[in-house]
Amino acid sequence: YAQLYIMNNSTDVYCNRGTSGIDGCTSTAIGAAVGSSKQTVFITGDLAFLYDSNALWNNYIPNNFKIIVINNHGGGIFRILPGEKNSENFKTFFETEHKHTAEQLCKMYNFEYQFANDEESLTSTVEKFYSKNDNPQLLEIFTPADVNDKTLLDYFKFIR
Repeated sequence: YAQLYIMNNSTDVYCNRGTSGIDGCTSTAIGAAVGSSKQTVFITGDLAFLYDSNALWNNYIPNNFKIIVINNHGGGIFRILPGEKNSENFKTFFETEHKHTAEQLCKMYNFEYQFANDEESLTSTVEKFYSKNDNPQLLEIFTPADVNDKTLLDYFKFIR
C-alpha cells in the first residue's frame, strides 16, 4: 500500500509481497536493514509478522531497525473480497482469527516493545519510536477487525 501515499523523494521504499503476502517479509526487511546504514522501518500486518517471526532470532539486526505491526487479530484483507464475512468458516479459514501480540517475541529477542490502540496512544508513542535507537524496536498498532475493510475501501474511494 506504500504506493497509495505521497512520499518524500528522499525516502527509499522497498516492497516485498511474498507468496500470498506473508512469506519471508520480516526476513527480507531485516536483510535490507543489515545491508544499509540508514534507519529501516518495516511495516507489516500481524499474520505476516507472526508467520516469519523466526527472522528475529538472528544476531545481526541493527539497533536502528524498526517494525510497525498493524494487528487486527487476523487477515482482515480478506474482508474486502466478496463472500460471507460473518460466518465462523470465514474467521477460521480466511481471516485466521487469533489473540496473539508481538510483546513476548520482543522480550525474547530484545526488541523494545511499544503499542498503540487509539489515535492518542499512537501520537504519544510514535516520536519515541522513531528517535530511540538503543535496540531494535517494534510498535504494534491494534486496529478493530470489524471496520478495517470499510476503512480501506473508503480510502480507495477517497484517492480516486
